[in-house]
Formats: sequence, structure tokens, C-alpha cells
Amino acid sequence: MPARASSFDPYRTYKFRVRLDGAIVAGLTKVSSLGRTVQGNEVKEAGDLFGPRYMPGALSFDEVTMDQGWSADDRFERWANEVLQLLSDPASARQFKRTVFIDVFDLQATPASLTGGSALTSYKLHRAWVSKYVALPELDAAMGGIGIRSISLRHEGWERI
Repeated sequence: MPARASSFDPYRTYKFRVRLDGAIVAGLTKVSSLGRTVQGNEVKEAGDLFGPRYMPGALSFDEVTMDQGWSADDRFERWANEVLQLLSDPASARQFKRTVFIDVFDLQATPASLTGGSALTSYKLHRAWVSKYVALPELDAAMGGIGIRSISLRHEGWERI
């Protein structure tokens, strides 16, 4: 019986992928929503009996959390450590903010169609940095599940590409 070509793809069971520094670094099981909020600034006009008016104000972007199955790849951990370097020695941290791409694939796709297939859509996170990193998930020998690591990113905006 011949081996399946998809059995060599470490990301074959994931429908979301992260690209960092030009390379696919993770297959993800879960990505939180991408959201943004525009605060309303209240503007009162003299003599206006109908109440205040509102104009757009400060813009904020939601933190993005990504869950990844256990992996030997340590790129996320090295990136998370760069923020620690920034706190202890600001001159040593050079690229703690990076551009991150999140690729979304067809949820009905078969593993074979994901090898070399193109993403349905991709999102680009601008100047992202690691705000929370869970390197070692809760371990329980009685449970048969796999370990899930998570990373949370703060960023300065996103766009669909």
C-alpha cells in the first residue's frame, strides 16, 4: 500500500496557518476573532435640544489568540522571549514587532488538497508582538489529549489581503 503524500505535511489537519518572516511557522487549531473598535466622541452643540452628536474617536484592535498543537518548532517561544529582552535590555531587542499573516483554508478541504493549495483568504497583522505565551500547557496523565500551546498577539491593525 503506497504512502499518502499528505502524510508528510505537518500542517495537514489544520485549517489555519501562520506565516512569519516569510515561512509557515504553525498550523493552528483555533484563532480568535479579528476585531476593531472605534470609540465615539460626544459633541455637544449649543442650542441643540435633541442631545449630543457623536464623531469617530480612538481606534483600538482586539488582541488575537492562536492555539497550536504541541510542536518541536520554537519560533514562537523565541519571539516571545524577545519581549523579555526588551524589558531587561531595550537595546538588544530589535525585531520584537513583526508582520504576521494568517491564512484561512477551506473547512471542507481534504488533506491532499491542502498540500500546495491556496488559501481562501489571508489577513495581515501589522507590527504584532507577543503579549502572552503559554509554553507548557496544563499536563494531566489521566487525560488522553494532546498539549495545546497558545500565543496572544497585540498589533497595530490588520487588513485582508
